[in-house]
Amino acid sequence: MTEPFSRRTLISPGKAREIAQACRAAQVGVAVFVNPLTKHQRAVLGDMFGCLVISGEDLFAPGR
Repeated sequence: MTEPFSRRTLISPGKAREIAQACRAAQVGVAVFVNPLTKHQRAVLGDMFGCLVISGEDLFAPGR
C-alpha cells in the first residue's frame, strides 16, 4: 500500500493491474465498486479490466 491512489482509477496502479488480471482470468462481465466512480474512471477501469465497471450507486439509479 505504498503506492498512491490514482485519480484515473481510484486505486493504486499495482492494484488495478492485479484486479484486471483476475477479471480477465475469470472472464468477469461486470466489476462493481462500492465507492462512487466518475464516467472517466469507469471508462479507464473498464478498458483495463476488460468488462463493464459500475459503482454501487449505479445499482440503485433510476432508469438503469
